[in-house]
Amino acid sequence: MKKITELSKFGIKLGEIFSFIDSGKIDFSKISDKFKEHSHFLVKELSFLLDIVTPSVMKKILNQFSEIKGNSPDIDLTQREKKPEIVIEVKKELKEENNLPKRSKADELKEALIFEELNKELGLSFENYEDKILKPIKSLDTFLEKVVRFDFKEYEINSYITQMKENAELSDKLGFEIISNMHNIFYKGLELVRDKKMTPSINLIESLRACLIVIVAIVRGKEVDINNYLNIAETFGYKVNSFKKGT
Repeated sequence: MKKITELSKFGIKLGEIFSFIDSGKIDFSKISDKFKEHSHFLVKELSFLLDIVTPSVMKKILNQFSEIKGNSPDIDLTQREKKPEIVIEVKKELKEENNLPKRSKADELKEALIFEELNKELGLSFENYEDKILKPIKSLDTFLEKVVRFDFKEYEINSYITQMKENAELSDKLGFEIISNMHNIFYKGLELVRDKKMTPSINLIESLRACLIVIVAIVRGKEVDINNYLNIAETFGYKVNSFKKGT
């Protein structure tokens, strides 16, 4: 799939999911969130694919698979000769799958309406979610240098608070709980600094920065260990909530 232009991005995402499953380093306490993230990016690339191809074009694309040589070194074609029962098993499953009831036009229209309403409600498409979440991160990281010196204009910090609050609500609507929590902790921390209820310090800045690191790592799908940053951010979150409750 990666060698065919129209399918390449979708193939890359499938490869990333396979690598995640095959890594043997799955944190089952966060598996639900990872499933949501992987599903989001699959929907994103599949939606793009469906926008650019017609059934006839797709048929031609699929025919290219038989023309691509050595597209997967992990596949041993002789396995079909050694283990014919595997082929029989697959054919049986395909036969059973073909007996499943097909989706009606009403179902397809219903799904289209649901996604259309969701896009209208959110004010953006799934394709734009990643860009919207990542756009303010770089400038926020720079802004934290002003925060530690308490050297910023009120309109600046208010603008970032509003932006992060909106992104928290958006992420929550899409079911990205961790990303939403990181945004909530971040903007609430800024509110406490703005209102002079929390004194800026190196530790505070590093806690806020940890929130940004977790957001970027999850949205970008980086296969790195972020548990330390997540712990720092969540510990800061408890502190922020205790300050909020005390007000």
